[in-house]
Amino acid sequence: MPIDILLSKGNELQDRRILFCITGSVAAMESPRIIRELIKHGADVIPVLNDNAINLISPMLLEWASGNPPITKLSGKMEHVQLTNGKKDSADLILIAPCTANTIGKIANGICDDVITTMCCVGLGSDTPIVLVPGMHEPMYLNPMVQNNLMKLKSMNVSIIDPVIMENKAKMANYDAILSVTVAKLFKQDLHGKNILVTAGPTVENIDPVRIITNNSSGKMGLLIASEAHRRGANVTLIYGTGNQSIPNNIRTLRIQTSAELFDVTQQELTSHNFDLYIAAAAPTDFKVINSSQEKISSRNLDSLKLELVPYPKTIDTVKKIRPATKLIVFKAIYDVNKTDTKKNINDLFVTSKADIVIVNDVSRENSGFQSDFNEVTIHSKSKSFSISHTSKSNIAQAIINSSVELLNSEN
Repeated sequence: MPIDILLSKGNELQDRRILFCITGSVAAMESPRIIRELIKHGADVIPVLNDNAINLISPMLLEWASGNPPITKLSGKMEHVQLTNGKKDSADLILIAPCTANTIGKIANGICDDVITTMCCVGLGSDTPIVLVPGMHEPMYLNPMVQNNLMKLKSMNVSIIDPVIMENKAKMANYDAILSVTVAKLFKQDLHGKNILVTAGPTVENIDPVRIITNNSSGKMGLLIASEAHRRGANVTLIYGTGNQSIPNNIRTLRIQTSAELFDVTQQELTSHNFDLYIAAAAPTDFKVINSSQEKISSRNLDSLKLELVPYPKTIDTVKKIRPATKLIVFKAIYDVNKTDTKKNINDLFVTSKADIVIVNDVSRENSGFQSDFNEVTIHSKSKSFSISHTSKSNIAQAIINSSVELLNSEN
């Protein structure tokens, strides 16, 4: 796929493979742009064209757009089974855009006489998600038989993105509608309408204009949590520190540098917005430098430099004071579980911050925690605990959001 644009607009479709099927509608001219947009949101897109589509748009152009050779015929590789059987290496979704009345009728009635309808036949049998985006003239779209076929497909859990009726045409829906339905089809929308505040990344404290105190956090975990919540329908606000990770541009993000700013921005957000959930994944510095220098401190004539530090108030301890109903999930980083009274740390957090869930990770473990793409954590609620062994932070983010959904539903 084109690496230069991959994830440039977001990661809603990261690690998802989409069969982008094109039929013989003049709206096929929009296909390269839509394919590129899907890639910008993380998708791996494989174009599939039937014979009528090939007459309208070049497979070479679609290979350029997607970075994958288009499929135009079935071969001994059995693409229709390999890519739509619902197993590990198959596609996550079949998207037909544009979809003609002819193809709608064939899929609805089990006819599989070309590459696209055959893939859909297998896809329906394996529960592979299918999204159709009709594009045709208005009278054809309003034909009772076409409408009956669309209703039939809806009853089979096929998603139909309604066209825009104008100029005597049923024009294919725009890209925003296609992206929205595609994400909803691929991810559970179990956080739809929920407002979630996530903090991520390190903060810094200035010694002088050049030197700082900070920690090794990258913010990867918090960003993945924010993205997973957004994928699953939440309205997410992200407070992100001085990490250098790419920020999804479709998530409202507030940048901060110091722990004082984290404290202040959190207060402002909680005061002005009603959040259902606060996930404290940031790694703030716990101490402030007293009398930091406004000028660069010269080291040439100094034998030593003494710094006086005082602890900051804990941001997480204020969440429930401002919004008692907001559910609170906090992270506790420890160094070497064998030398730490982990149980006391957890109990203290339940008491002082009134946390609903405490997530513990040992940052001393090799290839885990700070800077790494992997981690292992233990998730503690007031009634149970469970561990997640060494795995990707993406998998851990999913588990944390699963726990969040369970927490939010516990009082409903």
